[in-house]
Amino acid sequence: MKKIMEKVLNSVADQKADGDLIFSGSKSLKMSSQKGSISTYNVSSSQMLGIRVIKEGRVGISYTEAMDDESLKLLVKQALQNAEMNEPNEHETILDLKGQLTDEAIYPEPPVDISIKTARALSLEEGVKTLDPRVVAVPYNSYAESEYSSQYLSSRGRGTSYQDKSYSITSSALMDDKGKKSSYYDFHIAHTFEALQWNKVIETSLLHARNLLDEKSLPTGKYNVRFSEDSLKSLLECFSNFYSAKSAMDKLNPWASSLGELVMSKDLTIIDEPAHPGAFRATRFDAEGVEATSLTLVENGTLKAFIHNSMTASFYKTKTTGHAYRSPSTSLQVSGTHFVVKGKNKKPMPSKYLEVIQMDGLYSGANRVTGDFSVGVKGYVWEHGQKVMTFGGITLSGNLIEILKNVEVVGENLMASTDQSFFAVPLLFHGLSVAGTG
Repeated sequence: MKKIMEKVLNSVADQKADGDLIFSGSKSLKMSSQKGSISTYNVSSSQMLGIRVIKEGRVGISYTEAMDDESLKLLVKQALQNAEMNEPNEHETILDLKGQLTDEAIYPEPPVDISIKTARALSLEEGVKTLDPRVVAVPYNSYAESEYSSQYLSSRGRGTSYQDKSYSITSSALMDDKGKKSSYYDFHIAHTFEALQWNKVIETSLLHARNLLDEKSLPTGKYNVRFSEDSLKSLLECFSNFYSAKSAMDKLNPWASSLGELVMSKDLTIIDEPAHPGAFRATRFDAEGVEATSLTLVENGTLKAFIHNSMTASFYKTKTTGHAYRSPSTSLQVSGTHFVVKGKNKKPMPSKYLEVIQMDGLYSGANRVTGDFSVGVKGYVWEHGQKVMTFGGITLSGNLIEILKNVEVVGENLMASTDQSFFAVPLLFHGLSVAGTG
């Protein structure tokens, strides 16, 4: 593939243009079951080559799934034509970087026969139904494995290569107890088949689905709220534009002019940490071939930095932070890696609070510029260290900008999201509004 990419870039140079290429390829297997038999069995593979050309300050992109000579010629031609139709962009360039960076992970493991994989995939449905007769369906269950590789090459001489393999499983429980219904799902990811936690996804799905059968509404009012790690990850990711220099450029970042200012509790520090030791997969470089390094976004409540690619860095007259993102078919964007929320000055838990374990409709109910959000939630009421009630059928609303100012740290150990991409100390948010019963 590298020779093909070099050939394409030579043709770009013949047109007196700069450019870079991203190639991605994947192979995957996915199966799921319904009513005791495999209902879905998909084996797929894909490849895509994307190009970005810059000529006379104008940027154009194009991509192809075919790698024959005619398709590659058309790839370059279309990118150059697209560039001609765009206005010049003085801030977008191909970085003057050279050399090769490699991040190809290999996880030694013995081969696993397809019959074993099929039997385990069936167990994701069967195991849930066997353990509780109130389970009427297992709507989400799947076994998947995928291999992914990518390469980057620029006309300035920078090249990168990436390779990874992962396995994932999902199970769920849809329960019906005398007309009362509930559902919950769980998943697990691993780098080897042997490391998959089959019982964990079954038991977790059943645990919360059983509890949610007894869900009740809550009185309308203000509540203290603790989000599960997955829920907190979803909430902060929904408002990831707060840390994005690209969003600031586009006037979609409410913190655009807040660098150096206190934006949240002084007890919080937030770091984007590409190589966090607990992460499922470290990030070694970005989509422009820039080596990834740890970046402190918020320190003791003060906004210290935004995430940048080379274009946003040029606009703001600073340096890229190595957070460029671009797929073969998209334009240059920014993206974080692993969010780590650290805290100090631990406070005691209040006598009563809500624990949110499920959110529905977050993105449709969020204003990413104002920080307002309104979302349907389910979870548990805690009093004096004990779960005393399961709640559901309520809407939780607040303003992230405001609740971050008064958040309290209520634990010392970093807790990980299920996908191992987000880490945070336990946090308690005050004064969130619940629309419930009266």
